[in-house]
Amino acid sequence: MRQPRPRQGSTLVELLVALPLALLAAATAALLLIHVARVARMQSAVLSTTRELRHARLLLTAELEPLDGRDLVVVTDTLLEVRSHLGVLIVCEGRNPANLLVAVPAGTADQWVSTLRVGDDVRGWQPSVAAGEPPVDRTSRLRETPTSVAHAPCLANERAAVPQWRLSLADSTLTLLPGAPVLVRRDTRLQHYRSAGAWWLGRRQRDGALWDGLQPAAGPFASAADGGIRLRAMTSGEMPVAVLAPLADSIAERIAGVELSLRAPRRVPGLGGGRVDSASTLVAFRATASDRRQP
Repeated sequence: MRQPRPRQGSTLVELLVALPLALLAAATAALLLIHVARVARMQSAVLSTTRELRHARLLLTAELEPLDGRDLVVVTDTLLEVRSHLGVLIVCEGRNPANLLVAVPAGTADQWVSTLRVGDDVRGWQPSVAAGEPPVDRTSRLRETPTSVAHAPCLANERAAVPQWRLSLADSTLTLLPGAPVLVRRDTRLQHYRSAGAWWLGRRQRDGALWDGLQPAAGPFASAADGGIRLRAMTSGEMPVAVLAPLADSIAERIAGVELSLRAPRRVPGLGGGRVDSASTLVAFRATASDRRQP
């Protein structure tokens, strides 16, 4: 008697039942993967936007914190022109006002001195004519790039030889005593501008009589119409101040900081634009114009 052969494989009915279940499981897995990928792209967009907002805020804070009111030139909603602080020098010899012999303060680097440009602003403090009055500040501009001279003690009571530099000034209004501080500044513009279909925070500096090229420093941000960047000069009572050029001393003394408002759209790959993230802060100057006499 012949034995029945064992059944191999699946019947047609079993295949008809299993195939839809397998397709359903595959579709569910695909939808889950798509959802996970979309969430990952959205999280990446949030992190990218947050990073750009933080970078712009830190950049503007580092640029503005060392200033006082008289370092501002123009402040509009989308343009900020200031005299950025490059560094402080000490006068070693000031007998010739048009050619100052200077050195960096002890313990500080001097590489930045070699990067100074013609037209950079030089602000010094000279003794007041009236007894008991604080030093009077005067400004001039560099006529030539600094020249390095031999190492020597800067002041009479010092023994250590230090690198010294000669500054050729455009005029002789600075009559400074040895040991007096000199603050070097450079005209800098930070502005909201459009390039290649996006809006950026750009930075440029004066190079002699001209401005160098505008370079993106942070972004992209929302458009000017959508309030991508808003800048306002503020008093110590957090009241806005209109800053016009030239800035009068009476207005400069009232300015205590700059309020920043930044807005950046989230750009999710494959999904386009969406929500807009924002950040606001008030950058307070370390000293107002009326408080600061010397750096």
